[in-house]
Amino acid sequence: MKIYNGENNQERRRKHYITPIIYFLSELSFIWIILSVIEIGFNIGEWRAWAIVALFVGAIYPAYKTINIFRRQKNYKRGY
Repeated sequence: MKIYNGENNQERRRKHYITPIIYFLSELSFIWIILSVIEIGFNIGEWRAWAIVALFVGAIYPAYKTINIFRRQKNYKRGY
């Protein structure tokens, strides 16, 4: 949300905790579904080793992105 205070435009950011977690879980679910289609089975216990490794490697990027979102929100200083 942008705020006009006469001279400067400031962007007001709100701390969102639930939205990044929902995005993380949806990206992780997407990776799981893609690998399930490749492995032809939704049970992770029946997957081959490479698919399990791919799931964990694929989960690293969304986790890193979510952690960075929380760090940016923590370090954000409001200008008003």
